[in-house]
Amino acid sequence: MKTQHKDIDKFLPYGELIRGFANQSYLSKSDLKKSLRKRGIFFTNSEKETLVPCISTLLLSPTEFDDLRTCQNTREDNIKKNTSRLEWHSDKSIIDTLTDFSFQNIIPDDGINFWFNSEPSISVLDKNQDTIAIDYEIERHDLNKSWYESKNIFKGRIVVEKVDDNEIKFIKSYTSFESNFVAENIQRSLVQHFKAINIVQEDKELKKILFGDFSNEDRIVFFYRLSSYMQNSIYFTFKDIINMEFKPDDNVPLPKQIDWMENKSALKLKGNQIHDTFFIREKEYHPNLQFWEMESSFDFTYQQHKGSCNVVFSFRDFPTKGNNAEFEINISNFSLENGSDYSTKDKSHIKNALLDLFEAKKDDTYRNFLKHIESKKESAT
Repeated sequence: MKTQHKDIDKFLPYGELIRGFANQSYLSKSDLKKSLRKRGIFFTNSEKETLVPCISTLLLSPTEFDDLRTCQNTREDNIKKNTSRLEWHSDKSIIDTLTDFSFQNIIPDDGINFWFNSEPSISVLDKNQDTIAIDYEIERHDLNKSWYESKNIFKGRIVVEKVDDNEIKFIKSYTSFESNFVAENIQRSLVQHFKAINIVQEDKELKKILFGDFSNEDRIVFFYRLSSYMQNSIYFTFKDIINMEFKPDDNVPLPKQIDWMENKSALKLKGNQIHDTFFIREKEYHPNLQFWEMESSFDFTYQQHKGSCNVVFSFRDFPTKGNNAEFEINISNFSLENGSDYSTKDKSHIKNALLDLFEAKKDDTYRNFLKHIESKKESAT
């Protein structure tokens, strides 16, 4: 999340300074239109290309600039989540095993332009002390960025849950490369700590959901189950698959019907009813295609709230990490009925609660899918 310049209360930007500030993605078209309307300035064209030049010609009052600053500061970064598991051999509560755990050396001293802006905190989330959360914030300074972009704050969280006396689960939430980097290092340090106190065996490692864990055919089935099995939830109603990203598998010859895909490094389908495209619908083509991302749309009813959202299920880093790309989910689009009645903070809270529900359902779907694959192997032998 972008934060304010340290001298923001000491000067009032204008001209090119306010142009760059207003062009940020954190300030929406509606934010700018609202500010201009207060001045009695109205546009039929509401694109930023029209609004930003106009607002940059004005000398804003301190109050007007503070209103824009408030809009900037209430924008939340998009949270991504993934889950991993670890074999565990102890009847101790998780919090009791962390009495001497240290966050030292999580972030290297050299070659890094970010750091903890405070000591990470550990909190207990259940009365049995078997679910804990590690929350942290990191601060990054970019000296080559504009005055309004030079300082960034990124939040992250790792929830560690004891499933039973033989297994624990890590749920990682992050918003950026930096917060994911820190989360990975914290998880690695936790595993080393558990091994040092003989709770985790030396040869055991985190079991993540990786691209290479699936055959091409099984990966497509897994993606479909993530959408269709949400129907079993009391909160979500599946609407459509609206985006899929894939490529032909370079190690498998392409059938003649889809040989036009040859030498394509990435293909993207956007629209409606994508799953009815013939080379997705016809299973004979599945061994030839490597799908790494699917975006689906849902309606939701959560407590007294109703709305719609798009969820991205993705091995996002597949183009660079290949088989080692880790699976993650995030909510890419989110709207509430009567959305103007909600504060930005309330919207963010509801969105994050929905993401937690999707993550839990995804975890159940994956566990059941592993059983499906295992039974399929047994049937083949």
